[in-house]
Amino acid sequence: GNDDTKAQPLEIKDYEVPNFKNKKLDKVKQTLETNKISYEIIINIFDEIKNIFNEEELTLDNFYKIFKIGLKNSSLGKIPASQDGVTVGDVERSRTHKVKAIFIVGLNDGVFPSVNKDEGFFNDNDRTHLKENGIELAKGTIENLYDDNFNIYKAFTTAESKLFLSYCQSDTDGKSLRPSTLILKIKKIFINLKEKSDILEENNFLINEKDIYENLIFNINNLNEKNNLKNNLFLFYKYFNENKKYKKILKNNIDYIKYLKMPKKIKKENIQKLYGNILKTSISKLETFSSCPYEYFLQYSLKLKENEELKIKNLDTGSFMHEVINSFFEELIKQNLNIKNIDDENIEKIINKIIDEKLKESRNYIFVATEKYKLLVTRLKRIILKALKYIIYSLKASDFNVQGTEISFDEKNGTYEPIRINLENGKSIEIIGKIDRVDLATDGNEKYIRIIDYKSSVKDIDYTSVGAGLQLQLITYLDAVCKIEDFIPAGILYFNLLEQMINSEKKLTEEEIEEKIKSNFKMKGLILADVKVAQMQDNTLQPSMASKLIPAYIDKEGNLSPKKSSIATKEEFQKLQQYVNKTIKEISEEILNGNIKLKPYYKNKKTPCEYCTYKSMCGFNSGIIKSEYRFISKKTKEELLDKI
Repeated sequence: GNDDTKAQPLEIKDYEVPNFKNKKLDKVKQTLETNKISYEIIINIFDEIKNIFNEEELTLDNFYKIFKIGLKNSSLGKIPASQDGVTVGDVERSRTHKVKAIFIVGLNDGVFPSVNKDEGFFNDNDRTHLKENGIELAKGTIENLYDDNFNIYKAFTTAESKLFLSYCQSDTDGKSLRPSTLILKIKKIFINLKEKSDILEENNFLINEKDIYENLIFNINNLNEKNNLKNNLFLFYKYFNENKKYKKILKNNIDYIKYLKMPKKIKKENIQKLYGNILKTSISKLETFSSCPYEYFLQYSLKLKENEELKIKNLDTGSFMHEVINSFFEELIKQNLNIKNIDDENIEKIINKIIDEKLKESRNYIFVATEKYKLLVTRLKRIILKALKYIIYSLKASDFNVQGTEISFDEKNGTYEPIRINLENGKSIEIIGKIDRVDLATDGNEKYIRIIDYKSSVKDIDYTSVGAGLQLQLITYLDAVCKIEDFIPAGILYFNLLEQMINSEKKLTEEEIEEKIKSNFKMKGLILADVKVAQMQDNTLQPSMASKLIPAYIDKEGNLSPKKSSIATKEEFQKLQQYVNKTIKEISEEILNGNIKLKPYYKNKKTPCEYCTYKSMCGFNSGIIKSEYRFISKKTKEELLDKI
């Protein structure tokens, strides 16, 4: 009909385009045939027109315009951007239909599902109250939790064909990360599911020359004396070694790897500049040299340090606790208080005062820098209070009294002069340091002394470590004090400053818990093989009984049991002191001879490399020409003393 003819209902049969005679409709027909429009698209457009205009009459011209708009907004005639498409997005905003494969990355604990965020200024109760009064705010934690669960469901069920889940094993600082609880749930549901790791299995794809070269260098750097290059990597090595472009680069890279593993001796002129004729050091520094000469060189000769971070380290907490305990004993002297009569309430009062004062000092600013560290101070206060309770208990149950705390060997404001030892090459060493506590007891004309060292970890006398020069401190200090004054060594003991956690399968009474804590605070170390002196250190010690304070057990005959006690005779103490003096001289001579070997110790499957600050510099654990460890064999007290 003409343009003013009323619109007639259109009908499509057998997927054919209607035979319109109108010119404009002929254009539509031509367009439809040319573009091979699908039957479904046309039906959808007609349905939309009917739904919108219903019984309203349209001119053919208006119908044409509307139909054209419908075609324009469909996917008709559009060329896909690519054969395949990848959409990257957040789980909350990604589309949820017609997706063949989904990769969910970052499935780590606390990341997916995410940890609940702060509620904001208003909590859930506030939001509910406001909603009841006609004021609706953003969703609270409960609604967000429901949304998170829905998003998890949506992410796991959207894929039509494949679902890939992945999580990180470590963060950018190298700290290990835990997989999400969702990973564990998936593994329980699909028990035959196999987990793969490109990192562990090295399933990396080498697609160009540069990638192959970098992979080759990586594998060469991780070689050790037990394995060789894989066959394909050897062929790559041969290829690059014969390639003009890479031959020199390959040589330089391998030389660099070798160089890192083979530090040379310091030249004589540089030794003199570094140390002079007097090596000023400490026992802990000498122990570091025994641990690894190269670490000593980097830390104490070159004085290399890590970048400072706003972070509390174990060293900081240990030093803080030492300071507080030392200040406690000083406060007792100021207030003229007898340590054996002081009660728990007074102890807590003094400790709280000391800690509050120390937190005001600028050097301890880090302990109040964040709310997290303020909470740590509360914990440290609890540990110190508990530890002091048992320190005082051990003193009350003994004949020993505190002779001094933080006794220093130092030329400047020290209790004693530095420990000086002359070497055979004409040079000498000066050792400075501090003793945490010295206790004294007298019996007639005899004076007995014991050295107490506070540790933030459980430690004991290990003759293997003493023999290897890794544990020299307490014996050195004992020797130095006994030379200054005529004392008889009663013992060298470690007292641990650890928070005590009691595990038990049955319910314990308060008395039983107290006894377990008391046994955990029992000092470890070495005491004089004399029953009288042992009982002076623990007045409660009787035959057929183990001490709750010191490493001693008296058998039924009234003798100290060598098997159940850690003891040494007076002569054995003297031999240990001689051995340690000899070891200190040997270590000092090695330092002054310029020895900076990359030779960390290996003892009981443990090495210092694991926690070394400088391991990224030496690359010892991943070296192609790996220096040998200094293997340390186990030694008993008798085997060690036989050497002297």
